Amino acid sequence: MTTLMPRWMMRDPLSVLLSKEAAELKRTCTGCVNARACVSPFGDTVMRCLKGKPYGKKCKQYEAIDG
Repeated sequence: MTTLMPRWMMRDPLSVLLSKEAAELKRTCTGCVNARACVSPFGDTVMRCLKGKPYGKKCKQYEAIDG
């Protein structure tokens, strides 16, 4: 089975990598005011959402820190 690469992935590898990273940042909840670092009972530091949503995927309650 052959999978063809999309045309945009044939560009400069650096620009492809930068666009992939930018798209991933738009989908994550990094920078949300509701995200806090908490210490688990085992001593690890984990990120949690104060709204009770799973951390890592941007939800409708996302609020940016700057505004």
